[in-house]
Amino acid sequence: MHASVIPSIWDIGGLIGYILGNPLLFISSTTVMTTGLIIGSVAATALPQRSAILGRVAPTLAIILAYFGIGSFTLATEIILRFHADWAYGTEVQFVSGIGHLVEAAIGLLILRPHLRRHTRQDWLWAHTAALSYWTFQIAVLTPPWFDFQGQHDLVLTAALCAIAVAAGVNVLLWRGTAH
Repeated sequence: MHASVIPSIWDIGGLIGYILGNPLLFISSTTVMTTGLIIGSVAATALPQRSAILGRVAPTLAIILAYFGIGSFTLATEIILRFHADWAYGTEVQFVSGIGHLVEAAIGLLILRPHLRRHTRQDWLWAHTAALSYWTFQIAVLTPPWFDFQGQHDLVLTAALCAIAVAAGVNVLLWRGTAH
């Protein structure tokens, strides 16, 4: 039997059925809100004052998307490396989801790319401060459900909050460097 890399209509239907039957594996408040940011960015390009609007928010959105892609892919990689021997299928699904989040972030960054030029260091530091606030809220209050994969909620939550704390510390140091 010859396997094809081109999915059949049955493969696509099965995938859609699986996603709809297991939405928490793919869709969380983090994904919805971050996708909303991308859609908002695309919609803002249709506004008359698009350059001014996107020019102001593009650095913040870019940092949010970078953290989204990198964080999702990092967690998906941790899950597949740690649990693949115990549950190959579930970890592979999570890994594909992590790749999807990384691709979504990359698409968002490509959309924003023309609006990321000519920003000052202070603009980028404010953007980083806003992005850290966004992710602190996402992680501490809304806590994505995939943090709970195989009962590792406390470990992943602690690691994510530590990463935010390190990023905030770096942000403080960079702010102090601009004060001189």
